[in-house]
Amino acid sequence: MAKKKTVSKTRPGRGADQFIVRLPEGMRAHLADMAARHGKSMNAEIVTALVMHIMRDGEPDESTIKSELAELKEGIKLSEEGLIQMSKRLQAGVIGLENLFFDVRDVDLDVFISDQRGQGVSLTRTEAIRKILRSYLDERGYGHANKKRPGS
Repeated sequence: MAKKKTVSKTRPGRGADQFIVRLPEGMRAHLADMAARHGKSMNAEIVTALVMHIMRDGEPDESTIKSELAELKEGIKLSEEGLIQMSKRLQAGVIGLENLFFDVRDVDLDVFISDQRGQGVSLTRTEAIRKILRSYLDERGYGHANKKRPGS
């Protein structure tokens, strides 16, 4: 006879109590944005908000507290994973910039500055390096010109 697996639930699943809520226009999108920022599902974000509201109104029961703690632990785990990924991306960016600076050392800045002067642009060595760096970043989609502006 096959052994039946028992699963310990730390948070409510699909069999939990359900309640349909009619949201005002725009609130669903706002909740989706909040949930994404917090690394949660929309359901988890709504439950967290309700628990916080209930806690302000009085003492929540033990199962509510345990459920909320489980959600918070999951959120912290997601945040740690996000921070690790962000750290790796930043480290790769730093390595790329270090390589670029080593490449800039090999550039004949005096010739570049002379060419720019021939085009009517007078640059110091620092300004020349900045211009080269901006051009490099723009070409790869990281420059100021490529940033999204609010509402666009």
